[in-house]
Amino acid sequence: MREAKHGEGFPKFAGEALRHLPVPAAEVWVEEEFGSAVLAEYQERVRLDFDENPFLKVFKLAGGIVHGSNPFGVVLVDMIVRPAVRVATPPDLQAILVARRQAAALVEIHGGYKDAALALRSVKEPNSYLAENLRRQLPARMEWPVVVYLSGLRLVKDPLSPCSLSFELTSKSRYFSAPILDEKSGHFDDANVDGPTGLPAKMAGTARYFYSTEEGMSRVYLGRGLSIDTIWDELGNSQADGRVVFCDNSVPPELISDYIKRLDAATALLEK
Repeated sequence: MREAKHGEGFPKFAGEALRHLPVPAAEVWVEEEFGSAVLAEYQERVRLDFDENPFLKVFKLAGGIVHGSNPFGVVLVDMIVRPAVRVATPPDLQAILVARRQAAALVEIHGGYKDAALALRSVKEPNSYLAENLRRQLPARMEWPVVVYLSGLRLVKDPLSPCSLSFELTSKSRYFSAPILDEKSGHFDDANVDGPTGLPAKMAGTARYFYSTEEGMSRVYLGRGLSIDTIWDELGNSQADGRVVFCDNSVPPELISDYIKRLDAATALLEK
């Protein structure tokens, strides 16, 4: 396998800080020095490491923005940009949404969809092979359903997989039991979002919508209208309005919400 650059050889990541004090930055994948270098490396890795797998022919540059997204492609991008940068997780995306209420100049993530995690409800179809493969890697006593962030996974070739690709857990992988996946589709408000996971803690409110399903493995993504969707089971599908959001990797995703709250409190004290 081709030696990965692991982020060190790329131009400086220049995302917008989420607060006035030094905090993790974020940006949508665009055609600038950092983004162009990542896209070139991605295309090379697909050619040399993954035999031009068609499920990785995901990203296209148009109008200065990188279009497209599916979980396979997003995991490979995350492998390329680490350790300094990661692809956004659900709590990262939620933190950006909350931060924009106070600073409209921050990265805009409204519109399009952003793949961020996998939802594992069972090892039945759809995606039973990939779900079973992950089940064997997760703790045996872990309660299902489970959410696994795309950031921190490793993508590998797998000749037994229907798509010739599989996901592997790494020391950087983050996963957790997610009872909310057992709930039916419904509305929720930001006040009912669990900060450490970026997912609704309960169905209550009217502002946003949570799309749910019953079996198998599916994508978890921030939808076009800021919904949280867990029903799309075509893991290889990529649409033109898909977007990848990069985040500074200096703060773990499960701590980002609490970190920003603490900075808000500190900023308020400094501004008195």
